[in-house]
Amino acid sequence: MIAELEQRILLSDPDFAQRMATGPREVRFPAVSVLCAGLFILVPPVMLLFGWPGLIIVVDLFIAALVAVVLNRRSPRSP
Repeated sequence: MIAELEQRILLSDPDFAQRMATGPREVRFPAVSVLCAGLFILVPPVMLLFGWPGLIIVVDLFIAALVAVVLNRRSPRSP
């Protein structure tokens, strides 16, 4: 019965069957979530200690790190 089900899936959706046959993909570190959490945690103390100039610097660093992560994920991987 399972072999029949596998054959039906292979015939009806070969792309799905190929994705399932290759195994799990690489699990990436959740860098964007960590950066957002870090910004959320850092904003109040930086604002209290350094005011607006410190906050602007922290937000600029956050944006630069976010752009670096996104560009790194979009770059093609070499085998």
